[in-house]
Amino acid sequence: MDIDAKKIELLDWLLHINDESKLKKIMALKIVLDKEIVAHTISGYPVDKEEYINMVKEADERITSGNYTTLEDLEKEIENW
Repeated sequence: MDIDAKKIELLDWLLHINDESKLKKIMALKIVLDKEIVAHTISGYPVDKEEYINMVKEADERITSGNYTTLEDLEKEIENW
């Protein structure tokens, strides 16, 4: 089945959905699929461009406010493990 046939099949299926909860789930999936993934967290969670920019801004704010751990502090902490 080529892509055009798959699209038609999907459109037909969508047109016949009468369950509001299914439509909400499909819309949520659409939102996720429309976002461009630019990175992943350490745990593998996909991060879109907007989320990534927010993460960088938050990290920058923490650094600016002095809320970070230096390598030296981390090495001292590791010694106590």
